[in-house]
Amino acid sequence: MVLVNDTMMEHPIHLHGMWMELENGGGPNQPRLHTVLVKPSERLTVAITADEPGRWAMHCHLLLHMEMGMFRVVEVA
Repeated sequence: MVLVNDTMMEHPIHLHGMWMELENGGGPNQPRLHTVLVKPSERLTVAITADEPGRWAMHCHLLLHMEMGMFRVVEVA
């Protein structure tokens, strides 16, 4: 998944129920995270192990941002 921040603010993006591996060129030593900080004008690529069926929340961890619409549901079938 590619996360693109087109704003001037940092966004800590949180995915429930699954790990995200930050693809940073570290080979097998990529960081495994539930929350990834996407800085202003930054583009990050994360690998997701989608092995838990169900509906999972993915959102900005800043409450105001989440309330303003930075909230999605990721469904794993």
